[in-house]
Amino acid sequence: MRLHTFSMFGMPRLPPEDRQHWEIGEGTDSGLVIEKSWKELVPGHKEMSRELCHQQEALWELLTTELIYVRKLKIMTDLLAAGLLNLQRVGLLTEVSAETLFGNVPSLIRVHKRFWEEVLGPTLGEARASGQPLDPVSLQDGFLTFSQRFQPYVQYCLQVKQTMAYAQEQQDNNPLFHSFVQWCEKHKRSGRQMLGDLLIKPHQRITKYPLLLQAVLKRSPEAHAREGLSAMIAAVESFLRYVNKQVRQGEEQESLVAAAQRIGPYEVLEPSSEEVEKNLRPFCTLDLMSPMLGVAPEHTRQLLLEGPVRVKEGREGKLDVHLFLFSDVLLVTKPQRKADKAKVIRPPLMLEKLVCRPLRDPNSFLVIHLTEFQCVSSALVVHCPNAADRARWLEKTQKAQITLQKLKTEEYVQQKRELLALYRNQDREAPRTRPSSPSPEDSQSSAEGRTPEFSTVIPQLVVTEDVDEEPLLVPDDTSDSGYGTLIPGSPEGPHSVSRLGPQALRRDPRLTFSTLDLRDVPLRPQPPNAQAPQRQSAPELPGEGIRRGSSLPRRDPPTWSEEEDGTSVDGNVVAETLYRARLRRQLPPSPTHTDSAGESPWESSGDEEEGPLFLRPDCTPSPRPLRAEDMLREIREELASQRIEGIPEPQRNNSPQKLTRVQLRRMRGPHIIQLDTPLSTSEV
Repeated sequence: MRLHTFSMFGMPRLPPEDRQHWEIGEGTDSGLVIEKSWKELVPGHKEMSRELCHQQEALWELLTTELIYVRKLKIMTDLLAAGLLNLQRVGLLTEVSAETLFGNVPSLIRVHKRFWEEVLGPTLGEARASGQPLDPVSLQDGFLTFSQRFQPYVQYCLQVKQTMAYAQEQQDNNPLFHSFVQWCEKHKRSGRQMLGDLLIKPHQRITKYPLLLQAVLKRSPEAHAREGLSAMIAAVESFLRYVNKQVRQGEEQESLVAAAQRIGPYEVLEPSSEEVEKNLRPFCTLDLMSPMLGVAPEHTRQLLLEGPVRVKEGREGKLDVHLFLFSDVLLVTKPQRKADKAKVIRPPLMLEKLVCRPLRDPNSFLVIHLTEFQCVSSALVVHCPNAADRARWLEKTQKAQITLQKLKTEEYVQQKRELLALYRNQDREAPRTRPSSPSPEDSQSSAEGRTPEFSTVIPQLVVTEDVDEEPLLVPDDTSDSGYGTLIPGSPEGPHSVSRLGPQALRRDPRLTFSTLDLRDVPLRPQPPNAQAPQRQSAPELPGEGIRRGSSLPRRDPPTWSEEEDGTSVDGNVVAETLYRARLRRQLPPSPTHTDSAGESPWESSGDEEEGPLFLRPDCTPSPRPLRAEDMLREIREELASQRIEGIPEPQRNNSPQKLTRVQLRRMRGPHIIQLDTPLSTSEV
């Protein structure tokens, strides 16, 4: 009577939340319309080539079949689901679950509506507006995202078997539901579609997309169109492989559940007392649903072979058992008469530790189980009913071992690749410590006694220089910070770059100056002999005129009188005399650069970790007074290693000049020596 009422007055209107959930519409969607033929869209179709017309026919088939499929999905919601929900509202067929019967069909309808509005509809609209043929390349962006758009099909394909089985079961066992289904199939809106045919339509449609695209590709001569269509086909086929993989894993999981339900208690030991049995009970459980060891999680344990056999262990008699061969384990069970489940009577035999050998008896083979040390753990003689069964057991076991080894190898390689990629990402994201000049924040942190994030600070003096003609001269780590560290490319050019090593820091305490102090250090021109080693030591300073802990005063360089000397040497007699003395080999350069005492004050006599000699508290200056000759030699050595600011290089000539007595008195008289480098001393 209710169904007759539905036929006479139409389907009652459901509440808004039900209509929205089930995508139940009240009329035909205005956007899901299409012309009868593509020729109505292209006025100049008669002038088109035959191959292009075939391409348009293939594209038109893709569009029209899409709309037909959506309308068939709407039959399940607008007719079947709506009728069932209305009957349940009056207390009929309440035992039938609409969610189980139709699955996620409403989600599929939403997916295809969106696919039409965003991909297929715009292509059709462009052809309507321009009058040009349908462009297959315009579908590329939509089909390349096929896996993201059609994700609900994974759930539907996983449940389609259960859905069809549920529908068939309800029709066979529920007369009212059978009458309802017959009424729906005869309804004018159903189009004579059967319930089983409608439930299988989504699975058929999703697998038809590659065939429709291949038909378009076959009739597309343009290179860019063929390239785009090939990419679309590859994207769809990749999604189908993923769906098939998920379906196969689901079927394997169901098969494993069914097999696990047939295996009962785990009784491989006979406890000697109740106390022992109580302690063994927590460990007498076999979980076949757990993942296989060393194999990717997507691979499920499968039941490969089972059957009754007789086994013999040691000198005991033969025992009737039932063997279960899984993907990674062989179980020896004994059927129970009063129960459908078989109890496990031997420890699981892992296939990777299993060795099977045929015996002389054509119906028997030996099963050897090894330990981690590759020695025998247990051995069973299996007697099969006939030779064919023995061959089947040996073949299945060997194939299972090969497959298991392959899966474990693949998982091992995959884990190694993931680990390597993780290390590379960490190395790419990890901050790199590079030598840099100390910042004000670091200086403040060090002054306050705080340790920065990276305790190792590599000092670096950075002075830029742009030299076009002459190459940069970068001294080695043995260079002196005050004399040999900064060497400009030209007397008036910019500064050069120099880097200091830790050994130079230990030898020369002046390298511990801050960057701000080193900025004021004047640079000196390149010495005449570029290959000569730079001086490392400073001269001994006189004890008078220098305050403790202060810097040597700076003043203008001494001027020399041409009248006293009688010749003009551009005002630098001492430097010229020293230059000529070197030419005449009166003052050969020493690689060790010893001072007047024959020792280098910057070199430590013992361990390099000790400070410079003149800074050690156990060392005092020599009380021996300086003679005039020693002081003159010290001044000559110092001026040779360091040019006075503003004094040009002396010109070579063959007339040697000698120092006058007035010049010597001027050199010996003041006890303050003018240097071009501020040198802080703590001990004189």
